[in-house]
Amino acid sequence: MKFLKNISAIAVFLCVCSSASAAVIFSDNFDRHNSNSVGNGWSEFEYESNDVAIRSGVLRLRDYVSWSWVDAAASNSTSTVGYDDIYLDFDWAASRNTERSDKLYVSWNDGSGWNNLWSTRLGGSNFVSVSLGAILGASNLANLQFSFWTNVSAYNESAYIDNVVLRGTPISVSNPSSIALLGLGLMGLGLARRKKSA
Repeated sequence: MKFLKNISAIAVFLCVCSSASAAVIFSDNFDRHNSNSVGNGWSEFEYESNDVAIRSGVLRLRDYVSWSWVDAAASNSTSTVGYDDIYLDFDWAASRNTERSDKLYVSWNDGSGWNNLWSTRLGGSNFVSVSLGAILGASNLANLQFSFWTNVSAYNESAYIDNVVLRGTPISVSNPSSIALLGLGLMGLGLARRKKSA
């Protein structure tokens, strides 16, 4: 009887765990050679060709654009179809010469327009980790865009981004193996209860 209970508990546990684990949808640690092009599907908005770039294994957003409220931006788009509970994780730091009036933003777009998700004042130079989510409305989209962008006041002020991870929980679909595991677990609990009452 103890064996049946153990098997039942393991089966139910495996069924629950297999349907609730988060998965990486997109990631970039920018660990590549210095380049004026970011690559890996990123699009760039910049004043000069080296303002949005890879430098020392991180994404750099630098410079001031007088005619735009976005000074430097890197955007990516990916599909979240089949995923729920979307989170965006990243690390950020500022160059030493930034001021508290300078800001770093994260925005996202579901196809109906850009929405600000997060912002912070720049200043300091140590990397800080951020986890944003679950992002309402970002689940199960064919094209989710997200963007890191700055609003600074001088050409030599910049923000750095690293370890970007977009993750989500797979939307559970009636999986035959999950149903079989759950059935096995319930059957084992039923048999254990019947033996105990007999």
